[in-house]
Amino acid sequence: MWSKALIGLIIGRIATTLIGSTMAVSIGWHLYEATGEAFDLALVGIFQIVPVISLFLVAGWAADNFSRKSILLISAGLQLLVVLAVALLMNQPELNKWALFCSLSVLGAGRAFFAPAIQSVLPNIVSTDHLGRAVAAISSIWNIALTVGPFLAGVLLAALDRQLYWVLIIFGLFTLGGFSLLPALNIHSERKLALKDIFSGVEYLMHNNVVRGALFTDLVVILCGSVMAILPVFVKDVLHEGPETLGLLRAMPAVGATLIGLTMVRRKRAIERNGPLLFWSLIIFSFSIIGFAFSQNLYVACFALLIYGGSDMISVVIRSSVVQIMTPDALRGRVSAVNSLFIASSNELGDFRSGSVTAAVGPVACAVAGGVMSLGIVLLFRSTFRPLFELQKIEPPSARQD
Repeated sequence: MWSKALIGLIIGRIATTLIGSTMAVSIGWHLYEATGEAFDLALVGIFQIVPVISLFLVAGWAADNFSRKSILLISAGLQLLVVLAVALLMNQPELNKWALFCSLSVLGAGRAFFAPAIQSVLPNIVSTDHLGRAVAAISSIWNIALTVGPFLAGVLLAALDRQLYWVLIIFGLFTLGGFSLLPALNIHSERKLALKDIFSGVEYLMHNNVVRGALFTDLVVILCGSVMAILPVFVKDVLHEGPETLGLLRAMPAVGATLIGLTMVRRKRAIERNGPLLFWSLIIFSFSIIGFAFSQNLYVACFALLIYGGSDMISVVIRSSVVQIMTPDALRGRVSAVNSLFIASSNELGDFRSGSVTAAVGPVACAVAGGVMSLGIVLLFRSTFRPLFELQKIEPPSARQD
């Protein structure tokens, strides 16, 4: 399973995740420090999600019709240029937040093409027999990077402040080096850009209730329950702590996710009751948000976010396996594009929701409302997407009888 291609994919994934997770903390901190406006934290998400929404159909078609390696390399190069632009902006005497938002829009455009390409690559370099374990392994390693990123952001914020962005350029070079180890991954296609071809991924989802349910569950539950964007406000106004605490809290979900993910990788037997396990993981996820909302000290907040990340990891592995294993390879890029849109929408629009609600009613009420809404959505979706929540073994389309 551990081929040169997989190792290259992991290196590139780790490096790009370190950049993203570090910038998520540092940009939020510096922006709130400069403006004092919680709504600006919401705009960070909006300016990144608009390009993803605008380009996801074309990006999915590109992942099914062009070299996925080339798409990853171009996207990584674009990310490197954005990091350079942010470094220059942050070191100006006065932060131009609108120039920063425009730079983040360019980053969002790169992510629109990056996400379906990287989600489609794994089945091309790993056999179907090992795909489930590979998904868990990649997710675990990704969460390790998510764990290191916020810690790194906290340390670099304290040590370098706005100079930290120059360090991230080094990670960008590792991203390019890792993806260069991938095979060519050329796609044999006529490359016809017709509306029918562009929308074929959406059409497939309309006829597959299990895969569609996996995507919609991620979109709505995370959109309602995300609390990551309001952590700077929570740290400053509720816990009355500094940037080191922000880095610690930001890392806790990734720590919980990593612990659960490594446990799933070591598991020899495949999960046999995927649907019920998905349901209960989402229930726990919702209650962890409510627990975090009522935490008044650092230890309780850390524990709640640890459970938040661990329960989400179970959901991520099951939903990712459903999308990657149950989708035909010829449509995987376009379905992955829809998946990436839903992931980005749930994260960025979730950040917008939490930031705007926090600006109106404060961080505690915002988190409580998010947890309650997530719980209600899970209970509703159990009936709406019954085939997903009753799913036992995840199998490729050719192995299914329905």
